[in-house]
Parts: sequence; structure tokens; C-alpha cells
Amino acid sequence: MKRLQHFQNNRKFGVHSFWENPPIMNRCRTILIPFLAVTLFAACKAERQTPAQHRNFTSPTTHAELGEFLEQSTEACDLLKLEVFGQSAGGLDLFVVKAGKDEPSPSGEKLRVLVLAQQHGNEHSGKEAALLLIDGMLCGRHKRWFDTMEIWIIPQMNPDGSEVNERRNSEGIDFNRDHVVMQSAEVRALHDLSHDFMPHVTLDIHEYHPYSDAWEAFGAFKQFDVQTGIITNPNLSQDIRKYSEEVVLPGLENKLKAGGYTFHNYLVGPAPPEGPTRHSTVDIDDGRQSFGVLGSMSFIFEGLNGRDRYADSLQRRAQSQAMAVRSLMDIIRHDREKIIQMVDDSRRVLVSGGNDTVAIRMDHFPGEKPLQLLLKSSQTGKDTLVKIHNYHPLVKPTFSIERARGYLIPRSDSLLMALISNHHIEYQETFEDPQQVFAYRFAALSRSFDEGLKNYFPEVEKEVLDAENYQRDYIFVPVTQLHSHFLALTLEPQSQIGLIQYPLFQYLLRENEHFPVLRVE
Repeated sequence: MKRLQHFQNNRKFGVHSFWENPPIMNRCRTILIPFLAVTLFAACKAERQTPAQHRNFTSPTTHAELGEFLEQSTEACDLLKLEVFGQSAGGLDLFVVKAGKDEPSPSGEKLRVLVLAQQHGNEHSGKEAALLLIDGMLCGRHKRWFDTMEIWIIPQMNPDGSEVNERRNSEGIDFNRDHVVMQSAEVRALHDLSHDFMPHVTLDIHEYHPYSDAWEAFGAFKQFDVQTGIITNPNLSQDIRKYSEEVVLPGLENKLKAGGYTFHNYLVGPAPPEGPTRHSTVDIDDGRQSFGVLGSMSFIFEGLNGRDRYADSLQRRAQSQAMAVRSLMDIIRHDREKIIQMVDDSRRVLVSGGNDTVAIRMDHFPGEKPLQLLLKSSQTGKDTLVKIHNYHPLVKPTFSIERARGYLIPRSDSLLMALISNHHIEYQETFEDPQQVFAYRFAALSRSFDEGLKNYFPEVEKEVLDAENYQRDYIFVPVTQLHSHFLALTLEPQSQIGLIQYPLFQYLLRENEHFPVLRVE
């Protein structure tokens, strides 16, 4: 397992000037440091600025400015620790700020929260919101969190894309579609970090861009400052989903509206009436449900991107995201014990082998009522109320299987073995009978459409194997572990989000041949 590397700065910074008798607020030392020839830090009672604030948000924070700001911030406060947990494909450091007190909570286990931003390089507000949040911690404005919470913040997952304002990294990989296959070093480093931390709550911060030609032709745009998505895959904890839907979403809406910002439950879909409007995806390949499938309470924030996907309205974008993060922290802090219990219960189910049945195909279905949305006219900019009849808020299984006892993975398959390693999946070197072992044979390579994407839905036949066909050259992966549902969703060949849907693994899919992964019952 990779271990975290402590941040060691080898850049030359200006000389740090300390107040002769600095006030101590929330165990943080107040300092005055030169930054880009201006005063970055002053006494907490005075005005302080992040790099983008110093420029009146005319451009986002660069990676060099980010590293300098984080180092100076964490040097000034013993509640904040800075580490490098990996490097980008282009060789830039990936930073995590660990915020919290070293001593145990006086009232039980601490709530562990992981916040990550800017998986997409042209979505800058999450990074800027993270810096505003860290700045607030330095000034003692969030000290209420630290008796009962530990918060790890990754302000920037994709420095390569950020530097050139591109969605993907320098290898052309979209991180938010890479949490299963893990082709990118950045996503692998993130999951190594999460494996060490084992967060109860995760938050993945993004932006959405509503200004398409189709919506322009429709006559109105979505203009919600922040949309929030919760877990949607039906295999995941329904208690966590219910709490997220009934407590977190209304709480965020109330707090953001009180702050002058607009909010909605996260919506995706084409401009009406071209297709259904739904609440995000059932996939586990993103920065929300890749953690949710391991039992976490997971969220995605989708802020309103600028028209130029860069600096347009950056100040409001950053401030609305920062307020949303602060609001979420206050909500979950209030219910810390309940959330820890729900997450622990969810993980106990997984470690015991998961549900008796696993939904490996699912779809979005209409509700009882159309959706009424307050949009902005693309012509006048005024509010306009639109009724969406093609609204699909419900997610239901369409094809389920009985869970296996485990899977046999061929040792000779380097890609499958790398997948097992990258996800920290537990396995055994030897496998003992008397369980039955089956192979899937592909009878036909049928296709279907799932969430608007063309997908493989092969016809399969199960065949019992003799012991001599599997006792050698395989590792045994039991489902009695945290990855219980992950294993079924990725290794079952008929799963709509299984490995065969990825180009890298389509060599596994051959008509009239056996699927190389064997099923143990």
C-alpha cells in the first residue's frame, strides 16, 4: 500500500514576518507573509485574501499559488497539516490538508469527512471554495467542527487540466469516469488516501454548464448556484439515502437560500422534451458513488459554471460553493452519532457479504407528478416557471442476481490483478472446496441502452466446472468484505456497469467463449 508523503517545500518563499505578540485564535498563529508582492496574511481581524481574491477573482488560483498558499496556511496553524499524497501525470503535486485536533473527541468517535475538488480542470469554483474554507479555519471561524470532526480537504485533484483549463488531465483521462478502472495515477492516489482515512462522509465538488445550444433553443437555462446529488444506486444503503434526501438536501436548501443563493437536487438530462430529466447516474465510476458503494455517505456538489468555463462569475461561484460546504459540515456535525451509526451499519452489511440479491441492471422511472422548475429565460434573463413532464425521479432494478460467495480471478491476467490491487480488495491465494464453481459462456453479445448509453447486455449460459479446471492459477476473492457490492457490479458479465463496458476490458468479452472470471456459489 502506498503511504502518504509529508509535504516538503523546496521553493524559496519570502521571509515570514510575525507579529511580536500574535493573538492565538483556535490554536492558530496569526502571521503576516509576503505573497506575490502583497500582504496575504494579516491579523485575523483584518481582511485576508486567497490568491484569486487578491485579483478580484479575475482568474483562478494557479497550482504554484495553491501550493504556496497551503504551505503558508498550515505553517500558521497547528490544526492544519499539509501533505502531498501523489503526483499528477504531468508531475505536479497533489495536496491534502488535514484539519482537526490531534486529541480524541470528548464525546466519542470523530466524524471523518473527505472533501475533494476539481476533478475536472475547467471547474475552478470547488478549488476556490476549498481555499476560502481553509482560510476560515485559519482564522478560527469553524472551530465548532473540530471537537467532533476530522476533515481532509483536497483542493485540486487535476492540476494538469487546471493549468490549461481543460476537463481532462494531461493524459486525456476524465477522472470522474475512472474510479473503477483507475487508469490515472491521480485517482489511484485518491483511493489510497481514502483507504487510509476510511471517511464516513465524502463530498465531491464539481460544476455544471447549462449554456448549450439546445437549452438556448428551448428558451431557458438552469441557474441554480448549487445542485447537490446523493447516492442513487439501489444497492447502496437506503437509510443513508433517506437521511440524505430528507435531512441534508432540505437543510442545504434552507441555508443557501438564507445566504442569497439558489439550490436544487442535482438534475441531469437534455433540454425538454428531447429526453428524460433524472437525478444523476447509478454508476459507481465517479467521485461520489465509488465511495458510496463502500458504505460512505456520499455527495456531489454541482456549482453553476461560468459562460466561459473559466473566470466568469468566479467570485459568486466560489462563495456559493464555500457556503454549501460550510452548511453541509454544520448539518452532519449536528447528527454525527447518527451518521457514524448508519455508515457502520452499512459497512457491516457489506463485510457480511452484502444483500442476498444484487441489482446489476437498473433504470430511471417517472414519478407521479411532473417537475416544476424555476429557470432563467435565455432571451430576457427573467425567471420563468417550466413544467417538465418527462421527469424520472425513481430508480428501480431491472435485472438482479443472487449474490455469489466469491470470484476466482486468473493470476495471469495482469489487468484484473492490478484492479484488485488498486482497489485494496482482499483475496486468498488458495481456494478450498466444496463450493460450486461456475463459468459464464457468452451465447450472444446483445446490446441495450442504459442511461442513454449503448451498452453490452450479453446472453450467458452458466456451466459447472470440475475442480481440475480451477484449482490452479486463480486467486479467490470473497464477497465478505467492504467491496462486496463493488465485486458483483464489476465482475458479473451482465452488469450494465461491469468491466466489459470499458474498452480496456473488452478483451474479456468473446462470443461462444467463457468469461475468464469464475463465479463461486
